[in-house]
Amino acid sequence: MEIYRIDKLWNRRFLMAIAIIILGLSGLENLAHAYSYISEQPILKIQELKYKPYPAEAGKYMDLWIKIENIGTEDAENVTCILLPEYPFFLDPNENATRNIGRLPGAEEVILQYKLRVDSNAVEGWNEMKIKCKKGSANVWVTHKFEIYVESKIPEFAIGSVTSEPSKLFPDSEENKLSVEIQNIGTGKAELVTVKLLLPQGITPSESYSNIANLGTIEEGESKIAEFYIDVDKNVAPGNYKAKLIVKYKDSNNNREEYKNQSLSIDINIKPLPLFEIENVTTIPKKISQGDKVTLKLRIKNVGFKEAKSVSAKIYKQSEQPFDFDEKYDYIGNLKPNQSGEAVFKFEVDENANLKTYLLKVEIRYLIDDEVRVVEKQIPIMVEGEKKDSKLFFLGSLIVVLAVAFGIYYGRKRFGK
Repeated sequence: MEIYRIDKLWNRRFLMAIAIIILGLSGLENLAHAYSYISEQPILKIQELKYKPYPAEAGKYMDLWIKIENIGTEDAENVTCILLPEYPFFLDPNENATRNIGRLPGAEEVILQYKLRVDSNAVEGWNEMKIKCKKGSANVWVTHKFEIYVESKIPEFAIGSVTSEPSKLFPDSEENKLSVEIQNIGTGKAELVTVKLLLPQGITPSESYSNIANLGTIEEGESKIAEFYIDVDKNVAPGNYKAKLIVKYKDSNNNREEYKNQSLSIDINIKPLPLFEIENVTTIPKKISQGDKVTLKLRIKNVGFKEAKSVSAKIYKQSEQPFDFDEKYDYIGNLKPNQSGEAVFKFEVDENANLKTYLLKVEIRYLIDDEVRVVEKQIPIMVEGEKKDSKLFFLGSLIVVLAVAFGIYYGRKRFGK
């Protein structure tokens, strides 16, 4: 019901006399902050009665009741009132801000009721509301101001703990687990919460969607852990890198059921690490044949950002690969950034080896902060020459020996004469 009229049971003149006595004793100025008046005869008094719920809640509807009372003795004609809601209040679409009361007899009152919506982003605290009224045909309005307390139940997010597995993130690493605590420090519940991790250049999601976490509902004052998996490129320099978190959610108090976003940031700390490249592979002989005895030399360079201590290299071959190593391990020593070292291995090629390129696995071991770390590389070994025929070799050697003997014999015979 928009307007409520209440007939007075007491005599109007008796009530008017009481009103005059009250006004005379207290003065109109002392009442001005509690009520608003149109002071001409008849006298209208504007008073807000209540609003419900109390306090009003952000994102929800509220009902407001305002009393318009004629405390004069004369009838008030053509009484009109207009509610003037301002942010964060909005009049319901089915409501009309203007109420035409019409004639209001002396010592009678009407109650106006309005339904309003409070914006979901309203800040908690007191907010001003206005209503203006006039009587008669003159365009003279009196504005009455009053305050409504709004309770804001809006989720707000903050970053809690940030951890990783392993505890230190290094260049040239994959499947690093990053755990981020998402705290709801607001005054409302957040529903359908998803968190997307936007990474800086050189750091990428390990797999599709491994940078997205679905957290569901986070109650006020609670938190949940968002887990991501990331890869760090080998060319990423050590240091702190800013990553952005986009928290997408629905506010349980938002009647429009729209998604909201909040942006947060975290630091991803990349530690310095030795990185290795095999910059040169040489063999003696250069062209490897079946049955050869080979010396293999590997030149290994630290292209990282930290010194590697106690560097060593070890060769691993598959059982079907036709190589027999005398020694599979060689110690190199400490390698500072941009420093190189050499590892030497000796092996024999099987006489029946297939003529093709074989990939040998090289395991580079080193110490960093007293922790043993391992890097694997692959090197190609090409067997391209067939086994030398022993009969031909013997025949060739015999011819050489005979030629030398003949030369000596002939020389002695000639010079002897």
